[in-house]
Amino acid sequence: MERRDIQVNVPVCTGCRLCEIACSLFHRGAVNPEGARVRVIEDWARSLYEPHICQLCQPTLCVQACPLEALTQDSASGVVRVDPDLCNNCGACVAACPHGAIRWSDALGELLVCDRCGGKPSCVPFCHRGALSLPNTSEGGVR
Repeated sequence: MERRDIQVNVPVCTGCRLCEIACSLFHRGAVNPEGARVRVIEDWARSLYEPHICQLCQPTLCVQACPLEALTQDSASGVVRVDPDLCNNCGACVAACPHGAIRWSDALGELLVCDRCGGKPSCVPFCHRGALSLPNTSEGGVR
């Protein structure tokens, strides 16, 4: 799988959460935003909705912060992978992520981070305003 950067344009996000719905459908087969790897957070003080999604950082602070080596980063795609057998929910990776893009779900009992849906991010086509986009491609949301 090649690297798929997802550009986030916060000011145009309307908070519709279609990205969360598309992600949860892809990963869970049901509309359950708790299982989405992209999260839209309301910032009431600044009147903004903020999509949070893994930015495939280099260096990968979440991976470096994990004391159990439960997280790894694919060298070709940049995707962060989680070994659920090693993860103990210590929260070190969550605290280290500068984008608020990795989180523990108590309801699901697992660590969630965007895996780019195997190379074709399901959230991007549903972002009708372009808050999420794939730069340098013709792929984008429905407008």
